[in-house]
Amino acid sequence: MFEFHDLQRNVTFWEGYDENSFIGKWVDDGIWSDKEYWKLENDLLRIKKKHPYPKDIPREIVAGIFRINELLMVSNWTLFEIESSPWLSDEVNIYDRFERFKVMVRCLFLGENIENSSFYYYYKEEKI
Repeated sequence: MFEFHDLQRNVTFWEGYDENSFIGKWVDDGIWSDKEYWKLENDLLRIKKKHPYPKDIPREIVAGIFRINELLMVSNWTLFEIESSPWLSDEVNIYDRFERFKVMVRCLFLGENIENSSFYYYYKEEKI
């Protein structure tokens, strides 16, 4: 049905929802998983590349992204654990992580370039 597999895995009411996805871990386990978040963000970047003009983003994609955003709205984020990438410092908190997600969504829906944004929380390839 869908070419954006990791977005599909994260939308609770879609076929293909995966409880091991970023949102699955968030909702079921109270965990922000960096590893799963980067998968979701990569799909958001692919959506932006395929649909550079916000008005061209299919309605179902918009609905899925808003569902994810809705599930991230909780009353006390300090109750959630962070499954962090080992290269991130402890100074990077859940608020930094959510700020990045909000900027990604804003860039997607306002047609802004993500490259013009600066983040405290960023992706870096892990060295093995």
